[in-house]
Amino acid sequence: MKIGVLIADDQLSKKIMEKTIGLCREFAVPPEITLIHVVNMKGIAEDIEVGVDLEGDLITDAQKMLAEKGTVLEAARFGYKTAILNGFPAKEVTKYANDGKLDMIIMGHHDLSLMQKVTIGSVAKKIIEDATFPVLLIK
Repeated sequence: MKIGVLIADDQLSKKIMEKTIGLCREFAVPPEITLIHVVNMKGIAEDIEVGVDLEGDLITDAQKMLAEKGTVLEAARFGYKTAILNGFPAKEVTKYANDGKLDMIIMGHHDLSLMQKVTIGSVAKKIIEDATFPVLLIK
C-alpha cells in the first residue's frame, strides 16, 4: 500500500500526522508513506522582487517542513519519502497519485466560507471529484 500525506504549513498538519500514524499501525505490512507538499509558482506574480530566488526559497521551506513532519514518522518507526510538486495543488496531487505513485491520499480539510467555496473552491473537494483512489479527509 502506498499512501500519500498532503502536508501544508498549518495547524491541521499535526493532527494529520497523528491520524496517519494511527492508521498505518493498523496495517499488517507497513505502508509506503510519501509526504507531499505543493508549491504553486504559477500562482505567484513574477515581478515580486528582482534577484529573489522565490522558487528556491519555497522549495527550501517545503523541504524543511516535510523533514520536520518526517521526524514524527521516524519516531513512530515508519519510513517515508517526500515529494514536492509544483502547480495547482489539486491537479498536481491527483496527477501524482493517478500516475501510479499512490493508492490513497490523506489530507486535511478546512471549512470554507460560502464566498470561498464559490470563488476558489477547495483543494480537498477538487481532489475528491477527480480521484480514482481513496481519500481520507482529516478535519
